[in-house]
Amino acid sequence: MKKARSIKKPGVNIDMTPLVDVIMLLLTFFMLVATFKVESTEAIEVKLPESVVTDTTKLPEKDIMTLTLTKTGDVFLDVDNYKVKETVFGDALGVGLFHPDSLSKSEYEITGGLVGGKPFKRKVNILNRAQFEKALIDLRVALKNETNGKSDFRIVIKGDNLTDYGIVEDLMDIFKATRNTRFALVTDVKTDKKE
Repeated sequence: MKKARSIKKPGVNIDMTPLVDVIMLLLTFFMLVATFKVESTEAIEVKLPESVVTDTTKLPEKDIMTLTLTKTGDVFLDVDNYKVKETVFGDALGVGLFHPDSLSKSEYEITGGLVGGKPFKRKVNILNRAQFEKALIDLRVALKNETNGKSDFRIVIKGDNLTDYGIVEDLMDIFKATRNTRFALVTDVKTDKKE
């Protein structure tokens, strides 16, 4: 009896070189187009108030002026354009700090550079009311000069839910005086979950 001859199937050989090339190209692409944000006022932790209304208006990706109101009564003024910050604040990472209560000092001044118990590493320009109003105007003028009048800042207010109402009222008066009538209030969406 003859032995059945075993038929060897050729092995499947997959060349991984094109796959590695594609992965490297994708990695290089994402590394080149990624934008890295330098430490911003996001470092200031605020507990946003909750809102039932959900507005689907999307803020633009650039030319945003952010006013962060802390529970201690400080107002941090920041913009996302580094050239404009350098023009107005004298530092590309500079930020303005306004404390509306003229009888007391800001948390930053009292603690020697801490905000919310954490060190704040950016250059802080402490402003009085007149300087704060001037900074609001100067930031907008500097952006218009840089973009030849084509762009203007969108103002975003991020306030802690424990911020005193008087500070918000003072801020609205300053907006009226500086003719900044359009702004957005940032809130968290209220959920029905009970914790």
